[in-house]
Amino acid sequence: MAKNTDISFEEFIGKTKSSSRTKWIIAGVIFVFFVLLIFISIDWVMGAMVHTRQEVQVPDITKKPVTAALNSLASVNLAMKQAGLEFADNVPPGSVLRQIPSAGSTVREGRVIRVWISQGDEMVFVPSVEGLDLRSAQLAVRQAGLQVEKVENAYSLTVEKGLIISQTPEADSMLSLGDKVTLTLSNGQPPASVILAPDFRNKKLAEATLWASRQNMNLTVKEDAHSPFPYGTIAEQNPPADSELAPGSALEVTVSRREASEDEKMYHLHYELPQGKKAMRVRIVLIDDNGEREVINESKQPGSKIDLEIPYSGKATFRILSDGILVREREIQ
Repeated sequence: MAKNTDISFEEFIGKTKSSSRTKWIIAGVIFVFFVLLIFISIDWVMGAMVHTRQEVQVPDITKKPVTAALNSLASVNLAMKQAGLEFADNVPPGSVLRQIPSAGSTVREGRVIRVWISQGDEMVFVPSVEGLDLRSAQLAVRQAGLQVEKVENAYSLTVEKGLIISQTPEADSMLSLGDKVTLTLSNGQPPASVILAPDFRNKKLAEATLWASRQNMNLTVKEDAHSPFPYGTIAEQNPPADSELAPGSALEVTVSRREASEDEKMYHLHYELPQGKKAMRVRIVLIDDNGEREVINESKQPGSKIDLEIPYSGKATFRILSDGILVREREIQ
């Protein structure tokens, strides 16, 4: 009797799905095998390449300029990468401050050495403390990262007792962090036995001549044909105002002897500084047909008045800056 070989449709589908699943499993196993084979081959090749590189000793490249450090590393087949910048007072700017791995370490050729480059000393601005009391001035200097080296005392014709007359270095100078500043503190008006030089700048020669005669001082006059000030005006003096002088001392003034051009005009500039607790650095700039000229750049006490006769040519612009801030600008014809 013949066997019945017929199967139902559901049985056929089941067998087909089972066969397909088996094929996918086999294909997956083969894929994983080849991936592992490739990975092992690459790892073996890379390992072989690395281990064929020779071991070298890392040279000491600290305190060397970047170019010299690169050359030193290249000589032993090493590379360099900048990891950062740092301030340092004992390593010149642009030189290697430190390195990783350190000098003397043993590494294989091709290794990258990380380095930190020196920016030299950290520089800070000297604050303006003229016109401040001593405590406030010392605090401002410390907050700027500097130190007060010493405090000197002097009489002054213009600065009240107990306030700072001057500072060394001047305000806005650049110093290394931790450097020292010297302050000069006012003792107020001098006694009759002490002679101080008045401020003759922007005044006429006759005023300085009369004072020198009364105080028995030797007055020396120099001339400047290129001064921006009107003819006969004192542009500079030496020693400066408030300097203590002994009878018979020399006072040198520089007088403007510039020749006025045909189209030259005169402008009377008046400016009064606002009241406050500290002196201000006042800078007056003139821009005209002859270019840009600095008329004044000096420290002034609060409430001070500036009255100047300033010659100019053509169309001119006057700018007044207080502690670097533009406070007035005026154009004149």
